[in-house]
Amino acid sequence: MRKKLAVRKKRERRFPLSTAIILGVLLVTALCLLRVKIEHTRTGYEISRNKEKEMELIKEGQILSYELSKLKSPEFLEPVAKKMGFRFATYKDVVFVEEVVLAGRAE
Repeated sequence: MRKKLAVRKKRERRFPLSTAIILGVLLVTALCLLRVKIEHTRTGYEISRNKEKEMELIKEGQILSYELSKLKSPEFLEPVAKKMGFRFATYKDVVFVEEVVLAGRAE
């Protein structure tokens, strides 16, 4: 009788396999949730950096658009054209076309 009682106490003292499996599954689940939370935070920071970069690029695009319109303006082009020897067209320089005849069609 004592042997059976001693064996039963040994079995009760041992860590049951089912408890170890449950704890292992819980540990793996906790690690997976932690990984997801880390990736979520990392993605949030990346989105913030991309939004800052987008704002910088929009600002740079607006500056470049302003510079382009300034360079295309008559106030800028006129002095540059005069330096290069260009002149405004006069009435004598304009060629008027009286009649347009398309090839193969006679009207």
